[in-house]
Amino acid sequence: MSLFRPFHPPRKTLSLHEQIVFYPSYASRAAGGWNIVIQGVVFDSRMTWLRRMPVMGLLRRAMRVDHSALDFFRDRMRHFLLDCPHGRQIVVDIAGRPQVITESGVAGLFRSEVAVSEDQLSAFPQEIVGGAPWVEFQAVLPTGDHREFVGRAQLVEPVGVSVISDVDDTIKHSNVPNRRDLFHNTFARSFKPVVGMPELYRDCHAAGAVFHYVSASPWQLFGPLSEFWKAEGFPPGSFHLKRFRIRDTARKLRMSRQVPHKRAAIAPILDAFPRRKFLLFGDSGEQDPEIYGQFLRERPEQIAGVFIRGIRGESRRDGKLQKAFAGTDESRWNVYADGQAMRDAALARLNQALMVDR
Repeated sequence: MSLFRPFHPPRKTLSLHEQIVFYPSYASRAAGGWNIVIQGVVFDSRMTWLRRMPVMGLLRRAMRVDHSALDFFRDRMRHFLLDCPHGRQIVVDIAGRPQVITESGVAGLFRSEVAVSEDQLSAFPQEIVGGAPWVEFQAVLPTGDHREFVGRAQLVEPVGVSVISDVDDTIKHSNVPNRRDLFHNTFARSFKPVVGMPELYRDCHAAGAVFHYVSASPWQLFGPLSEFWKAEGFPPGSFHLKRFRIRDTARKLRMSRQVPHKRAAIAPILDAFPRRKFLLFGDSGEQDPEIYGQFLRERPEQIAGVFIRGIRGESRRDGKLQKAFAGTDESRWNVYADGQAMRDAALARLNQALMVDR
């Protein structure tokens, strides 16, 4: 009898318990066609009793969640406790042609770009959402697995105006500087929009703006955030949330900074559309001013305007903001209390950018 166990390579195909969620993305024009960004996550839909009861109970007590908020808590915490396997091969039907695009990585996440020709694109199912065209693609599953996992990407033209927006404390109340309040607003309360932001973004979208939502919120909250988006009428757009695993220590979570994540998410969008003009929306709670100020210095031709919500009543004279935007054109950045206060200035800047493109 052999002393060595036979080697079995890691499984790459999706099991019947594993699922794929494709996150909304975008496509940019390339020579003879389009580059489509495909992004999402693989997760195992099963949750063991050990995680469901003792772990969730421990987290609930640590966060001091009362019984009236249990439904919110269980729904939003669930995806943080699921297994997200790496190494699963992602195969996508590209206009009737199955194509391996990548494998799931850390925390089950994947991201890849696929080039398609104009002829191939014409075979994609398309849908007009909010006046803009989106293409659909579908995961190819093992033989006998008849489930459907469908993704969408918005076709974004080379010229126009795009909005890159933060989420927490920019368009929904989170109170990020107060960790206890942040956890309760995230896991134990219904999401509340910042006054005037749904209306402002709808007006921007009606004027022709395309949206990219870049946030330090974890990918696990994509489901609840999507429901909030629909309920409040925020425009559709691509989502770029942060990788997070529950195994990360509390110390790492407190020290987690937005800068590496947001720069890594925003830079490819700017690179994909060098001729478009961008409006950046954020808040003063963490590093949005520093991140946006740096992009404004690096890419003054692309960044048409920056709008910062002062969550503590800050004005343009605030020392942190002055430092963040040092060396930039002062007419390009603004500080406001809410969406109603920034509406006129934001729409004026958007229309000015549209006129330049024309």
